[in-house]
Amino acid sequence: MNTDSNDLSLAALTILDAGPIGHVRAAAESGFTSVGLRLQPLLPTDLAVVGDAKAMDELVQLIAQTRMRVLEVGVFPLKAGMDLEALGPVLSFSHKLGARYIVCPVEDDDKTRRVETFAALCDFAESCALEVLVEFNPYSACRSLGEAYELVDRAKRPNGKLLIDAFHLSRSGAHPLDLRSVPKELLALVHLCDAEPLPSTPRSVDDLRRESRTARLLPGEGSLWLDELLDVLPAGIPLSIEAPAAKNAHLPATERARLALAATQRLMARRNQGK
Repeated sequence: MNTDSNDLSLAALTILDAGPIGHVRAAAESGFTSVGLRLQPLLPTDLAVVGDAKAMDELVQLIAQTRMRVLEVGVFPLKAGMDLEALGPVLSFSHKLGARYIVCPVEDDDKTRRVETFAALCDFAESCALEVLVEFNPYSACRSLGEAYELVDRAKRPNGKLLIDAFHLSRSGAHPLDLRSVPKELLALVHLCDAEPLPSTPRSVDDLRRESRTARLLPGEGSLWLDELLDVLPAGIPLSIEAPAAKNAHLPATERARLALAATQRLMARRNQGK
């Protein structure tokens, strides 16, 4: 895959403490043109925007002023008894911001029920022109690429696709070549980062979660097979930089965003020079 045409976006987790408004500011000041925003809180520390009229207006104005594109919005865990109607306000606001995708990890172990829930969410999101992306990770109910593909394939919704996270692909024991078993049209978005070498001993769920949320590395600074990953991806697939790096956590959000963009651009430049 030639990487000249890939949209580089700043994922929410890279500077999650900044909140959506601070995230857009930092992305714009550091040179990004696209962002991923966490508008549906997942953690107690997540800053809520939807429901706060002043914050919503400020975010709309800031996105217009900076000409920032909103690529993805999270997080919408698929779970038993999911109240889709309650998601109406955040989906409508995501549409207003011009978002393209919403991100769905999976918290329901019942494979039949989660297919039904995913299909219903896809239908509900379609009215807001949103695509719904399943994100697998080894500490969720959908632990592998194969399980995620099965879920999307069984739901058979045109706006239901896959998000591939480089960290989760690695920690689930998969390899970029495994993506060849998935139709390319289902690969919608990549969360790009790097990581330390895969430990030789099994990791606990808590260790995996902690590493995922706080101890990733910037692209090109670790041991992941990023060249091989980029080689097998569809041309032009958006790359969202999701790399919360513990060594940079003390830095201002704008500086962390700048470092993330610079590292990714170095990786892309090296790749393109070698082709």
